[in-house]
Amino acid sequence: MKIPADDPDIATTLVKGLAVLETFRPNRTLMSNGEIAKESGINRSTVARLTYTLERMGYLRQEKSKFRLSWRALMLVNPLLVNLKLLHIARPSMQKLAQDLGGTVSIGTIDRINFVYLETSRVNENIWTSPDLGTIGPLLPATIGHALSSLLSEDELKLKLEEMKRRSPELWAKYSESFLQGVADCRSRGFSVAKGVWIPGTHSAGVPLIRDANGDCFGMNCRVPVFRLSPNQIEDEVAPRLISLAANIRNQLSYIMPS
Repeated sequence: MKIPADDPDIATTLVKGLAVLETFRPNRTLMSNGEIAKESGINRSTVARLTYTLERMGYLRQEKSKFRLSWRALMLVNPLLVNLKLLHIARPSMQKLAQDLGGTVSIGTIDRINFVYLETSRVNENIWTSPDLGTIGPLLPATIGHALSSLLSEDELKLKLEEMKRRSPELWAKYSESFLQGVADCRSRGFSVAKGVWIPGTHSAGVPLIRDANGDCFGMNCRVPVFRLSPNQIEDEVAPRLISLAANIRNQLSYIMPS
């Protein structure tokens, strides 16, 4: 998390405390002060004070010389998820599609220039590392990034593109062309596809889901291992079934997708 240098009203201590919490990831569940300092860019003495404070408040738990998130951290996201009706509606159909296709089906939303997964259904096999609640990835290479960004207005998309180019120049150079094509595909035919991108050995389809009354965008993707797919199956079967699933979810919601 970068601290805005040009905003005198920003509470920098709060920003740094949140940055400490954000350093924890599925592959980084147990971290020392030194490791947190390296990941966050905050000096170690400040990190030590922050982890002490967060541990006393119940958001971190200390195990010897390292820290992990405490269950209290769930209190921060529970109000968001508990009232998100689309997740409750979508789960059974997502699980069926995942089982039918032998892949994973996920719902996500936008977090700056990233997506964050809110729900994932999968087959009961450990074929590859599956995305789950809270997993974050860049919008640029992912079909769910195409789908989510297709729900933005032209002005919003322009600002998002500028932010991507500024903050992720390497990803921009590699994926901007396919990203723009993916957004266009989602708007024109309702889905985009990517083959062997982001997670090698898999093909993915993404579809826009809804933009709710708060302006939050939600999209879906389905990722299937290549060995389970016949030629063009991702376009001819996976994408249409994902479009149908998204339409079914929208029909059960009080939300209306923007035109």
